[in-house]
Amino acid sequence: MVTITGYRTRSGVHGEKKIYFQVEGGVQSAISKTTGKVYLTSMKATVFAAVDEELAREMVGHQIPGSIKQLSVEPYEIVNVQTGEVRVFDHRNELVLED
Repeated sequence: MVTITGYRTRSGVHGEKKIYFQVEGGVQSAISKTTGKVYLTSMKATVFAAVDEELAREMVGHQIPGSIKQLSVEPYEIVNVQTGEVRVFDHRNELVLED
């Protein structure tokens, strides 16, 4: 089971508002590539939601049957706009619903 922990609104290409759920479920261990330290993180993903903002607000806290899986992808960079730090990732998290 995963839990809807929040939502975000984003503007589409033509200015339309789109809603994305933030979902969380499970824990994974990871080793820092820079420090070598082992740490635990919660599995999180962002999922498009075809609902309006009012319904999205009401759904926060609800659980959905499924799990979050980590998928390997081509490396990509994310820049922290506040610090300017550039981080390289080679994975993404995806929600996998139960049948």
